[in-house]
Amino acid sequence: MPGAEKEAVTFEPWAAGIALATLALVASVAVFTAWDRRQTAALEQVAMPTAVGDAHYVQVPAGRAGPIGLKYQGRKLEMVSEAKFRDAKLIHAATDDSGVYSLYRPEDEKAALPKDRFYMKVKPNEFMEVMGE
Repeated sequence: MPGAEKEAVTFEPWAAGIALATLALVASVAVFTAWDRRQTAALEQVAMPTAVGDAHYVQVPAGRAGPIGLKYQGRKLEMVSEAKFRDAKLIHAATDDSGVYSLYRPEDEKAALPKDRFYMKVKPNEFMEVMGE
């Protein structure tokens, strides 16, 4: 092939534009991915702790009603009634004055309680409704 001539490789302007646009797109995806991975921890935090795993159980008073020997905001708590809920359906709302026992409210708005009433855990999936005197 002694007589074969080499053709010069040329780039069209539109092809260079497509290449630059593709490069910019890949770079922007890489930057977004790096930013998103840094934000993952903040986005995956639980803001509403439930009663799941709470092992601080309150004793039901004799007669299944009356004072339970704990205070919340300086007011003695007394049992109103018993209730059964899945632990995951009640959300931590407050802590008693001793700082040991949690007070819960329903996650579901349909089961809403009056403002001064809460649930306290008796055992897994069993609670008592309490109110301040």
